[in-house]
Amino acid sequence: MISALYSLALTTGAPRVVRGSRIEHVCGNPALGPEKDAEYGRRIIRAALEALQTPVAKPTLFEPAGQPAKVEAHAS
Repeated sequence: MISALYSLALTTGAPRVVRGSRIEHVCGNPALGPEKDAEYGRRIIRAALEALQTPVAKPTLFEPAGQPAKVEAHAS
């Protein structure tokens, strides 16, 4: 799942969550301009493809390239 509300997705049990940009534009940021927006969207999609290929045992957050590495959700 790609979500701007990643903490909600993790707490509801989604196994793989990719941190998206904003609620109204999850896979990019139009404020960056067309070229940078497209590159940012590609980084998010690459993170989602990596997430699909990564075995996980519990809800796990995946970050787009250029951001901190994936972080596993803490059990409450």
